[in-house]
Amino acid sequence: MTEVTVDLRRQLRQELRHRIRPMTGRDPDQRDRRTTPLELLYDLVYVIAFGAAAEQLAEQLGEGHVAGGVGAYVFAVFSITWAWTSFTWFSSAYGNDDALFRVATLVQMAGVVVLTFGLPASFEAAAEGENPNALLMVIGYVVMRVPQLALWLRAAAQDPRHRRTARCYALVVGVVQVCWVLTAVVHAPLAVTVAALVVLALAEILAPVLIERRLGRLPWNAGHVAERFSLLTLITLGEVVAATTSAVGALVGERGWSVPAVVIVSSGLLLTGALWWAYFLVPSQLVLQRWPRRTFAWRTVHLPLFGALAAVGAGLRVATVAVERGELSLLDVALALAVPVAAVVVVVYLLWSVLTHTWDASHVPLFVLCLLPLAAAVVVGVTADGDARFDLEQPGDLTALVAVTALVALSGVVEVVGHERVGYRHTLQAVDRSS
Repeated sequence: MTEVTVDLRRQLRQELRHRIRPMTGRDPDQRDRRTTPLELLYDLVYVIAFGAAAEQLAEQLGEGHVAGGVGAYVFAVFSITWAWTSFTWFSSAYGNDDALFRVATLVQMAGVVVLTFGLPASFEAAAEGENPNALLMVIGYVVMRVPQLALWLRAAAQDPRHRRTARCYALVVGVVQVCWVLTAVVHAPLAVTVAALVVLALAEILAPVLIERRLGRLPWNAGHVAERFSLLTLITLGEVVAATTSAVGALVGERGWSVPAVVIVSSGLLLTGALWWAYFLVPSQLVLQRWPRRTFAWRTVHLPLFGALAAVGAGLRVATVAVERGELSLLDVALALAVPVAAVVVVVYLLWSVLTHTWDASHVPLFVLCLLPLAAAVVVGVTADGDARFDLEQPGDLTALVAVTALVALSGVVEVVGHERVGYRHTLQAVDRSS
């Protein structure tokens, strides 16, 4: 056999045989590291969870349960994204794609589905002022995390160099899971439960930073982590497209295709494209490969980003509720759309600042320009008919709905155009200063 044939056989054996392989750690400096098909499959399950959370949020907002709906949504998004983040962190360091790793990943996917089934009960409980940590939801979360605990213990047994670090990760995962269960089964006052949930969330976020600062960095690959987060961002943006389709479908079902329907679907797709463009104007992969220690803060900022992106889809679903039921005002719709888009804009700027280690005041004018169309959308909602319910039969209401949607989309366009013409220079200057 030729040398080329031997190399091909070796690659095929690696790709096609998934017997147990040592979990000794990946190369953290591997430049050609790519997302695996297993990781892509794992990500796809999360589109179900994000969609379900956005739908529940829209439903609660439509019924007027703003505080309870938002609280349950924040809790749900954290549960979903942190479980995903923890798995991504581990797989970047130790993903060997053998049979045990694959089975553990599939079990985690089952946990996502269980958690998704628990979301309605969580939102209903929050709307009634009760504990949002529904038992079925916490069972799903534990099913998502227990395989990670087993994988950390396996890494500790097979990677002597990082044994202490892996054991600490396993200990934190195990202790926190017990605490999550206790918050669901112990009937404490709501304020005490919420405080406990916040403490547990902070413990989950801070533990990896403290562990790796004290015991040493695990062999995760910064470029691979950046790619994984960008892919989940794309999946979350897919929810905005789905919500746009739903909103326009409701409008078309009532009145057939019209100029307003075309404007709304165009605005939704334009907003999706603008948010995608804005996110990828932040050069995460290139910068993190150069300064991997910045990954900790960078990944934490993604937690509110994923929630805000999914909430944009919820805002479009609120528009659907307004069209179908006539139970909401145009102001409700304007706020449901403008607030999450404003949050995305804020978090993208924060992401850039954390990544470049720069707080550039020259970005403030562009930041304000991005927010102006959102403020205008809210003003339209206020002046159109105040707190009156949206009425599809009123031409003014339909025109105002189109104006609100178009103004929200314009905000994303301003962000993209501004950065393409001016902002990228500040990125180059920030990188030069860091070098």
